[in-house]
Amino acid sequence: MQFRTAISMSMGAALLTACTLDTNLPQDTFANEAVERGQIVYAKECSQCHGAAGEGAGPASLGLGVVPPELVGLSAGNAGIFPRTYVRQYVLGLTEENDLAGPMPDFARVGLHHVHPKGGADGEVLETDFESLLDYLEAIQE
Repeated sequence: MQFRTAISMSMGAALLTACTLDTNLPQDTFANEAVERGQIVYAKECSQCHGAAGEGAGPASLGLGVVPPELVGLSAGNAGIFPRTYVRQYVLGLTEENDLAGPMPDFARVGLHHVHPKGGADGEVLETDFESLLDYLEAIQE
């Protein structure tokens, strides 16, 4: 019986070790993964209006009556600093500039329905998805 317990504990420890992050990896590895995930979120949720590369005027913007802003110049318009907090608040519909009747979806309300088409996590904006989107937007700044 003690042998079985020892084997079980050893296997459990090995499994837990395999599930932990490798802290020996360069920090850039995690950042790159977040940017790649953010690019996927952007492609599914934003590119139709803001363009494939964030240059503005994507194909779905033609009938909006307003040209969606290009997103690659957000840092340039903010003294070279990516306005992460403002972008977060704007996309989530939390700024005074948000127009509830405007074409920009309130992602806090509608969720990421293209990223989670089956309503994964009820389609809400998952913090990791949203942080990755912000990482991607910061990475594409000119």
